[in-house]
Amino acid sequence: MPTMEELRDRLRRRPGMEGLTDEQADDLLDEAADAVRDYCGWRVWPRETETVTVDTVGGPVAGLPTMMLHAVTAVETRPQYDHGLDAWTAVAGGWDWSEGGWLWRCGCWSDGPRRVRAEMDSGYEEPPGAVGSVLVALAARTATAPVGVSSEQAGGESVSYATSGGSEDSGVGGMLTGAERRVLDRYRLANRP
Repeated sequence: MPTMEELRDRLRRRPGMEGLTDEQADDLLDEAADAVRDYCGWRVWPRETETVTVDTVGGPVAGLPTMMLHAVTAVETRPQYDHGLDAWTAVAGGWDWSEGGWLWRCGCWSDGPRRVRAEMDSGYEEPPGAVGSVLVALAARTATAPVGVSSEQAGGESVSYATSGGSEDSGVGGMLTGAERRVLDRYRLANRP
């Protein structure tokens, strides 16, 4: 798994990216990570602590938006139809979590929308597998593709760019190619067992 420094170096080896500062490279990689998060349904990388609120269906298991869970430090529930800020109550015990993002309870979670809130530490320390390559490719495309421009012409030369409404493999503006989507499919929440 590549470190942040390795990702920056790989990005700078791309044509036209040689002069990027660390801050510029980090910004581009963060934008790429946002696109990956949008596609996968959770923040695959980097690892962070965050508070999430999830819907539950009344069983003993609630899914958290992650597939790489390191810790759950607090769990709260709220009664149905009580939306007040003070409606949340801590769940003192009788629950556990799995690395795959599942929150287990002895008994059942309440049924309904926004029923469980958890503070969790999740995400990969470094991008797993080929996700690093997807991030670098996405960051490079984001930096070099002109926003809102589908073609340019100067003298006798012209360049056309793929558009988001084009082929499945259009890659302008941070959109994922078909090959990149196939790499990321194993990290999608929608594909989790």
